[in-house]
Amino acid sequence: MAVEVASILAVVSNDFVIALRGYDMGQVDQLLSRAEAAAASSDRQLRESMANELRSAEFRQRLRGYDRAAVDRAVEGFLRELT
Repeated sequence: MAVEVASILAVVSNDFVIALRGYDMGQVDQLLSRAEAAAASSDRQLRESMANELRSAEFRQRLRGYDRAAVDRAVEGFLRELT
């Protein structure tokens, strides 16, 4: 019996959804934590460096990882905030 992907999704505390196949949660948490700190900083060099890191980020995909589209939207939001 096929299971609907939607039935496998669950909301987590950081507002990302856990999907059957998604981005590595630890990797995403680590990068976005640093992005949040950079966004709160007034250090222009730190902000530019973090924006470059976000542009080049490639997250590993895992079973039961963060929803890729939601993470991509968060990364795009940080990029707008940092530049």
